[in-house]
Amino acid sequence: MDNNNISIPVLAAPLQGVTDNVWRMAQHSVFGGVDAYYAPFMRVEHGEIRRKDLRDVEPERNAGTTLIPQILACAPEHALMMVTALQQMGYSRIDINLGCPFPPIALHRKGSGMLAYPDLVEKLFGALATVTTVQYSVKMRIGWDKSDQWRDILPLMDIIKPVHIAIHPRTGKQQYKGELDIEQFEALLASSPWPVVYNGSLRTVQDIELTVQRYPTLAAVMVGSGLAADPGMLAPEAISGDYRRFHDLLVEGYNDQLNGGEAQLVRHLQDIWQTFLPGIDRKLFKAIRKSHTLDQYLNAASAALSSVE
Repeated sequence: MDNNNISIPVLAAPLQGVTDNVWRMAQHSVFGGVDAYYAPFMRVEHGEIRRKDLRDVEPERNAGTTLIPQILACAPEHALMMVTALQQMGYSRIDINLGCPFPPIALHRKGSGMLAYPDLVEKLFGALATVTTVQYSVKMRIGWDKSDQWRDILPLMDIIKPVHIAIHPRTGKQQYKGELDIEQFEALLASSPWPVVYNGSLRTVQDIELTVQRYPTLAAVMVGSGLAADPGMLAPEAISGDYRRFHDLLVEGYNDQLNGGEAQLVRHLQDIWQTFLPGIDRKLFKAIRKSHTLDQYLNAASAALSSVE
């Protein structure tokens, strides 16, 4: 592992709209330090797996990285449809999303919304367990609207015998606000017969090291928003020019993959700055957001990158 002497694996959490294959390949190429990347969840819409989700996990688009696809479903038949497709692509490790907190997902009893319905989780796990050639992991919250709902979910893990359980110690209703419920996390950690991964508000290597020291039985840590903000957070020898190279790879990668012309490319690159380098001057950020052409965007982005060099 090349992650600043961190003693356990560091996993990259999936962030919808950010950590796609272009972002993952750029982070891996320039900075590294990640032991495995978890893809943003794929889902079934109108009876079919979203094509962009399948494209994102195509092995040739993720060459040289360890990628774990993630599925989000309430209906067992949808979950099995995605597992079958992923197996055909060569995957034998799949992550199950019980953590997405966003209301359009959770209020349909998917993601963290499922945690309030153990019967649905049991049916989902039962269906997935019929595929014996796949190993599963689970990414979840401590609950949807109550912080101890994990207690009804944890015994159900025996159905799928997960490789690990990645825990974000907030409820789904909290989304990413409010205090982490460390008491509930510690209770889960003490109760789980399955390896546990900590995920939540790890923004620096020091945060990771302190967490590992506090919880020596952790199987790994998972970083999400911290790595999106600073893709070089795990690279102790990163230099300022690396961020420019990372950005150049994003421009190149999205230019190759997006089919909506210059306007779509600019909008997508602008969206990256919602999480990337959040400490830059607001005037520089506004210049990026106000760009209408690719040239305008590249000039504004160059000025922002110069401010951190």
